[in-house]
Amino acid sequence: MKKVMIYDSAFSYTSRIKNNIVGSLTDKKRIVAVLVPPILIASMYPVFYFLVEALAVERLAWYLGLATYWLIWGAVFPLVIIGKDNIKTLLRPQKLNKKVLLLVAIPLLGAVGARLVPGMAGYEKTSLWILILIFSTTVGNGFFEEVLWRGVYVTLFPDNIFYRMIWPGIWFGLWHFVPVSLLGGNPLGMMIGSTAMGLYLSYLTKKTGTLQWAILTHFLGGIIMVSW
Repeated sequence: MKKVMIYDSAFSYTSRIKNNIVGSLTDKKRIVAVLVPPILIASMYPVFYFLVEALAVERLAWYLGLATYWLIWGAVFPLVIIGKDNIKTLLRPQKLNKKVLLLVAIPLLGAVGARLVPGMAGYEKTSLWILILIFSTTVGNGFFEEVLWRGVYVTLFPDNIFYRMIWPGIWFGLWHFVPVSLLGGNPLGMMIGSTAMGLYLSYLTKKTGTLQWAILTHFLGGIIMVSW
């Protein structure tokens, strides 16, 4: 009996140490996730600036800048901060139903409405390969940005609406200043629209428990925005 009690006590002590270590790591990851957005913007601005200055074709520079952003911040960072298993869980498929269909349709109707606003500038498609580049960005942004801006924060802050939704939503909008401003566009409208979309996609991810619909919505919204 005494040996059993000693074993239980040792097991309980080991479990507490393990829980403390896991909790400490989780807290550190949360701190990193909170600090990363301004670091992301500060690090990506010179990358885009250098590419725009170095390359004769601005759209190619824009695309290479986005590819760098996807690789570092949309792929490597989420893998390090929340891990492959959490990402797989977030990407699990879910059947479409009327409720989800409505949730997906709402922002898409908003994107259509935004494109119908008089004076809203479109994307210049001066050649076939530029058209391909522009459309391919909707795939990259749809996937990698959702894993980063929604997946990371929903995983680390499931019960904190500020850090799960508001904090990444605001910075998601501010991030758009970088690629838009360096191409001579109007970043303010893009930043406001992206912030609103980011907040909604965080809500959609939490509501459905998967990134599937946020990725699809982001992709389709991007298609709408670049189509005309």
